[in-house]
Amino acid sequence: MLKRLALIGGAVAGLLFLRKKAKQQQAEQDLWTQATDDVQAPVNPAPRPTATDETSTSA
Repeated sequence: MLKRLALIGGAVAGLLFLRKKAKQQQAEQDLWTQATDDVQAPVNPAPRPTATDETSTSA
């Protein structure tokens, strides 16, 4: 019975460790994405076509 409790306790501790490690990795990834987000953003967005541009090219 004691071995079974030790095994269950070890499994729970292992799962908690893995969960904590995954959260740390996700936080690091989020921080990295936030830090590099401005680099990937376009400086000047492309102008949208107006209604007159569409009608003159379709005729």
